[in-house]
Amino acid sequence: MLKVDLHTHSIASGHAFNTIYEMVSEAKERGIKLIGMTEHGPAMGGAPYPGYFSMSDEIDELYGVKVLLGIEANILSKEGKIDLSDELLKKQGIVLAGLHSRTPYQNNSLENNTLATINAMRNPLVQIISHPYHVKFPVDIKKVFDEATQTKTLLELNNRRFYYEASNESFLNAYRELVEYSKKYGYPLIIGSDAHVAKKIGEDSSVMAVSNQIGLTSDILLNSNPEELTKWMKKK
Repeated sequence: MLKVDLHTHSIASGHAFNTIYEMVSEAKERGIKLIGMTEHGPAMGGAPYPGYFSMSDEIDELYGVKVLLGIEANILSKEGKIDLSDELLKKQGIVLAGLHSRTPYQNNSLENNTLATINAMRNPLVQIISHPYHVKFPVDIKKVFDEATQTKTLLELNNRRFYYEASNESFLNAYRELVEYSKKYGYPLIIGSDAHVAKKIGEDSSVMAVSNQIGLTSDILLNSNPEELTKWMKKK
């Protein structure tokens, strides 16, 4: 179970099931000290319109839990364009970005997906790349990792994606490679639950189920220390 979970969704994302208050209340029950409410960006069907994100500085704590209202932005092109203006991105408590289905992103290929992810990381307002390797959106993990170290962007092990895709050998190989680079270069990773329902907040069981297979150890993860994680995110 995670002590910090920076990737969750409320009903505002259009396909999740609990309110922000319900999500944070559950986080408190689970002993989570810091939670990110990262609603899907407006380019995804059913997601909030851009103006929703103008209110992301309205809540910073609920039930004694520190709350970062933010976005999981959609990467829209190989140039790394994402679906929220810099003006609104600056108001977010946390900014994730990733490649997703049901968005206008086109020309899906290993080369284009890698370029899209690298260029998104060059945006100084993007702090975390959600599920950097996705079976539907493969990337060159070495190139993505190298850019992450240059731009001080965190790369996520997404529990929801591990639940659905850990039986895929290319998926496991990509994250095995990512963990190897993390250890070799002393660059940390982060786990996100990607919870779309309150009972999934803080879940890391699908990642942990294959931790031995990919060589994952707790010393390279930032989830256990909210203070250290907050400091790290300010490096960008």
